Amino acid sequence: MPATSNQYQAPHAIPMKVGGGFKPKCYHHRHEFEDGDELGCNLRDLVSTEKIELSDLSGQRIAVDVFLNAYQFITSMTGNDGLPLSYNGKPVAHLMGFLDRASMMISEGIDPVFIFDGTPNDLKRATLDGRRERKIEASELWQAAVDSGDLQAAKKLGPQTAEFNREMVRESKELFDLMGVSWLEAPMEAEGAAAVRCSRSEVSAVASQDWDTLLYGAPVMIRNLTSHGTRRFGRVLQAEKIVLSEMLSSHGITREQLVDLGIMVGTDFHPGIRGIGPKTGLKLMKEHGTMEAVAEAKGFEVPDNLGSIRELFLDHPTGGSPIPPSKKAAEEGLRSFLQEERGFSDRRMKRALDRLSSAGRLKSESRPTLFDF
Repeated sequence: MPATSNQYQAPHAIPMKVGGGFKPKCYHHRHEFEDGDELGCNLRDLVSTEKIELSDLSGQRIAVDVFLNAYQFITSMTGNDGLPLSYNGKPVAHLMGFLDRASMMISEGIDPVFIFDGTPNDLKRATLDGRRERKIEASELWQAAVDSGDLQAAKKLGPQTAEFNREMVRESKELFDLMGVSWLEAPMEAEGAAAVRCSRSEVSAVASQDWDTLLYGAPVMIRNLTSHGTRRFGRVLQAEKIVLSEMLSSHGITREQLVDLGIMVGTDFHPGIRGIGPKTGLKLMKEHGTMEAVAEAKGFEVPDNLGSIRELFLDHPTGGSPIPPSKKAAEEGLRSFLQEERGFSDRRMKRALDRLSSAGRLKSESRPTLFDF
C-alpha cells in the first residue's frame, strides 16, 4: 500500500519540546532561498512588472531554473525539525514540488524546459565558499537546537541547512524523464544558458527568481512562475513578466551599461561597491557611461577581472546540444518511482496524472486513449 502524507517525516526527526534553553542568533544572508525576492543582483527597484496568468503563456516553451526551485521546495516542505520532508530516509520534497508544478504548467499549455546548473566559474568561488560557511554554521546551530529540545529554533534553522545534492539532482532528472519533460544541463550557470537560448528564440522566456537573468540578457523573464497561486506571507503570489528591452528603454541605458550597473551593485562574481545600490548605480551609469568612468569620478578601484566578469554576462556559454522534444509521461513508471518507492499518496498522484492526461501528455497501459494508437 502506498504511504499516506502523514507517513512523511524529516530525516533524523526526533521528538522535541518547545521552549528549550537554546537561543539562536540571527542568521540572515540575503534570504537566498527563503522568499526569492533578492536573488542575484537586486534590480527590483528598476523594473516594471506585468502580472500575468499561466494561461497567458499557453503554447510557449519556457526555460525554468532548476536549482532555485529545488531550494524553494526543500526549504518550504519540511518536517517538525525543519529538515526537508522524506520517506524511509529518502528526501522527497524536491520531487513533490517538481511533480506538482511541472504538471500544473503542462495543464496550462506551457511546455517547460528545466535547466540544471553545470560547473561554476572560478569567479563564483568566494560566493560559494560563503554559502558553504553559512550552511555549516546553520547546521551547528540546528544541532544545538535539537540537542536542547527547542522545536521552534530547529524549525527555523532547518531550511538554512538544506542541500540539493547530487542524488537529488539525479532523481529530479529521472522524474523529468518519466514525465516526458525536457531538461538540459548548462555548461555553467543555468539562468545564463537559459537567457542566451531565449535570446536565440529557442524558448519564449526564462522563469527564475534570480535578477541576474536580466544581466545575462534574457529578453523576457518570468518571476513566480512555479509559485503562482500559492500563498506566502499572507498574500497570493502571481506570475510577473519583465521585458528587458522595455526596462532598458525606460532608463535610457544599454545592456552593457546594465551589466556594469549590476557589477557595481554586486553579483555572484563580484561583491559590489560599498554604498552603491540599484538607484544610485543607475544615476551614476547615466552620468558617466561605464564602470571605469564611475570609478574615476568616485575614487574606487575597478576590479582586475572586470573584463572576465563582463564576458560572463555578455557572452555566457550555453553548450551545443539542442533542447530535446517533450514527450508523453509514463504513468506506470511514475507510479513505481514515486508511489511504490517513495510513498506518494494516491491523491497526489491522481492530481498530477489528471493534469497530464487533460493536456494529452500521459501514456498509460491501464487507461489508453485514442491518441495512443
